[in-house]
Amino acid sequence: MRRVELVGREREFAALVTAAESAEAGTPGVVLCSGEPGIGKTRLAEELGAFAARRDLPMVWGRAAEVDGASPFWPWRQVVRAIAALDQAAPRIPEIAADLALIAPEAFPGVVPTRARHADAGQRFRLFAAVARFVRAASQHRGLVVVLDDVHRADEPSVLLLRHLVRDLEPSRLLLLITCRSTDPTYASVVTELVREPATSHIELHGLSGDGVARQLAAITGSPVSPEAAAGVHALTGGNPFFVAEVALVPDARPVPVGVREAIVARLGRLSPRARHQVRVASVVGREFSVAVVAAAIGQPIMSCLAPMDEAIAAGLVEAAPAAGELRFVHVLVRDAIESALPGDERTRQHRAVAEALAELHGDRLAPHLSDLAWHWSVAAVAGQRLVAAGWAERAAVDAGHRLAFEEGARLHRLALDTGAHELDDLHRCRLLLALAHDLQRSSELDQARAAADEAAALASSLGAVDLLAEAALVIPCVMVLSWERAQRVLCLDALAALDGSTTALRARVLSRFAETGMYVDDLPGASTASAEALDVAERCADPAALVAALHVRALVRCGPDAVEERATLADRLLHIGREQRDPSIELVGHRWVIDVAFARGDLAGVAAELEQLVWCVDTLGDPVARWWLQLYRATLAQARGDFPAANRHLAAAAATIAPVGHPSARPIHMSLRLGVDHHIGTDLDAEHVQACLRPGPSSTVPGHAFRIMDLLGPAAVLVDAGFIEEAAAKFRALGPVPTWQIPPYHQLALLGFGVNVGIRVGADDAVAALRTLLSEHRGQHAISGKDVTNYGGPIELHLGRAAAHLGDLDAAVADLDAAAGICAAIGAAGFAVEAGCELASVLARRGRPADKPRARLLVARCLPEAEVLGMVPFRERLAGLATQLGARAGSSPLTRREDQVAACVARGLTNREIAAELFVSERTAESHVQHILTKLGFANRSQIAGWAARRP
Repeated sequence: MRRVELVGREREFAALVTAAESAEAGTPGVVLCSGEPGIGKTRLAEELGAFAARRDLPMVWGRAAEVDGASPFWPWRQVVRAIAALDQAAPRIPEIAADLALIAPEAFPGVVPTRARHADAGQRFRLFAAVARFVRAASQHRGLVVVLDDVHRADEPSVLLLRHLVRDLEPSRLLLLITCRSTDPTYASVVTELVREPATSHIELHGLSGDGVARQLAAITGSPVSPEAAAGVHALTGGNPFFVAEVALVPDARPVPVGVREAIVARLGRLSPRARHQVRVASVVGREFSVAVVAAAIGQPIMSCLAPMDEAIAAGLVEAAPAAGELRFVHVLVRDAIESALPGDERTRQHRAVAEALAELHGDRLAPHLSDLAWHWSVAAVAGQRLVAAGWAERAAVDAGHRLAFEEGARLHRLALDTGAHELDDLHRCRLLLALAHDLQRSSELDQARAAADEAAALASSLGAVDLLAEAALVIPCVMVLSWERAQRVLCLDALAALDGSTTALRARVLSRFAETGMYVDDLPGASTASAEALDVAERCADPAALVAALHVRALVRCGPDAVEERATLADRLLHIGREQRDPSIELVGHRWVIDVAFARGDLAGVAAELEQLVWCVDTLGDPVARWWLQLYRATLAQARGDFPAANRHLAAAAATIAPVGHPSARPIHMSLRLGVDHHIGTDLDAEHVQACLRPGPSSTVPGHAFRIMDLLGPAAVLVDAGFIEEAAAKFRALGPVPTWQIPPYHQLALLGFGVNVGIRVGADDAVAALRTLLSEHRGQHAISGKDVTNYGGPIELHLGRAAAHLGDLDAAVADLDAAAGICAAIGAAGFAVEAGCELASVLARRGRPADKPRARLLVARCLPEAEVLGMVPFRERLAGLATQLGARAGSSPLTRREDQVAACVARGLTNREIAAELFVSERTAESHVQHILTKLGFANRSQIAGWAARRP
């Protein structure tokens, strides 16, 4: 069929050319081109290809299959394969070749594709990152245009990969052109996700104008058409270029689109019987097809099929495909019209014939064709063949899982269940349901995964299949939703009863999961007993996976303030196993527990060192959730050290990382970190998290009484710092008396610290007294959670000192706050050092002993510049008020003029001998001045003097 010139799309084509030129110049972009079938999306992309060829600008295509049956990541397989074949030579990045070979093995001969030890979202993120890096690298030399055609028909993993690349275009000289059918049900979700990205522009194609129709008709027929004829065709077709072309070829066509379909079938009818039969079989194969497959399906030699296919080409129904040796229908609507015209029984027969042909032709290399086989057999399935069809669907589903296409795996497992129907026995159905549940869980479809696991558990129980029942109990991870954990607990109990005290890895894993659910349903004794038994069983059966699960859950159960050293031992064992197994996912768990323990000890330097170790695990795994936690820990460390700008940067990065993934606890975790920062620098009253806390009801989505204290006390702490005292008091009162509080052990010290702050601000003296009693057992510890630390609350002595001061026990307050200030200075918690100094100065001013006021002045003089430099607005204002009250000059130095000079020399890194030479004093005098400065400022070393001097205004 002769291709006519592009008409009526000059404006849209100009926009594409501009985008391509911008990409060449270094500004990457995305263009989404949408419209109804036949409107010219692909034609417009092809015209851009001609422009790119003239400019020597490489352009590659990835076409989604217009029919079911394409292998996972099919469009990206074409893109990766095409980039690898570019004459400029594909970018050779050895460290990602094994990942890319999962998608396009033929593009990397000799490379063994990555097979994930634990195929999960993290492994897939690494795959996505590898593809994005490969595509960006390919664009660096001359630029690159990547066309993804008919994205509405792409498998879901391919769409997810597209979204990842759109968010990760920099640095590149890349233009992504995406075509999408606006009448397809998936259109809205694709467009919504893509157009919100800043780099995306949207071209929506509509029908040609009357003049455009006239020009197209003239180009097709080779002669001008009258305005009346053009207007008639325009009215009939709505200006759809494909429909216009069909009307031009068959002038007497009836109303569109029915008339177009009939016109296509009529054109088919003009072919010889042999050509007609081959084209019909080809329509069953798909838009693109191999003559070899058609020949095998009809039982004829390939050579005898070539002439009939030439006839179809001459009739404008078929054309050469981009892939060597293949043909394709000139438009998917042509293929659809021919296939839909087949009688039902013939369609069924032909699908089976094509399936058998594929199996015969590719018997030694079926993996790339498994999805095709599953589709053809599912259409062809009739009585007696359902199990065959289900078997192919299951094989395709397993292959999709290996390729990290979890959504495709779920679809294909559903296809196996539906196709097999009543012919599947219960055991086979149970295994398929479990496989489906695993795929859904890895696709983050937890509701559906749970339903599939529950159905599998019921079948396993009726069959007495203990292993399958246990597996059903392990599918869904704990998500801290009370109703889910209770249901999971029932499954675990059933599985444990069936396992009957056996010493197996499976029983150890189920015991671990049972213990974990106990942490969230208020059965802490049961959780402790189960975790100890799980660890004992795992150690006896010597299974690494079971041992890792048991060690992790034991650390979780023992995450209260009384078991810090036990958690440290458990963390070391996890790290040892991870290194021994060379498994970064296990090392990641170990490093996170080490970090939590370091926070519990107040060892901020240890946290920083461990974060460096965590970076390697996160980079190796490529898991967005793991990266999210890395950023959260970095933000928490910065918050603890008083580097609030860095804390905010890391928190923003964490939010951006987790947003595409989603996480049930992201919002409360981010609010906890935000609370820690805002406590020191002040709260934006219009901030979303503050407004959320003002709304009635719990602030988090985690239901259940086990989390009631977090649902109320966290928001109350936000509100008191924001000045909403009455609203905070209402939430605080709703908790009831302190002795009735049900505090999860992993949040004990953090929530008690929050409680003191809120209780003081709302005037709840009895609550403050009770909280002081509870906290007094934990001197020397820190107000943090025992797991997943995302808010450092300072030493316990700080909260005890504030409580004592509020209750009028000023001597105890001075002792505790003095200790808190020393601890903060020693560990480098700069913001908390300012807070402790401010509180201590306030208490000294209240107590009023002879030495108290001078010492209070010294504290104010030392802390006020620190508060200024750190941006601690609320504490700067309090300290300025204290300065006025005490008669001190705000911002004045607590040092003498000579000591100020010595401090400045220390800040420059001078030794005592160099200071003596510069100030013309003896070395002993210089050393004496340094010691006086350390004493006055309460510092332990010269580095602290240097930092203090450098931050002074």
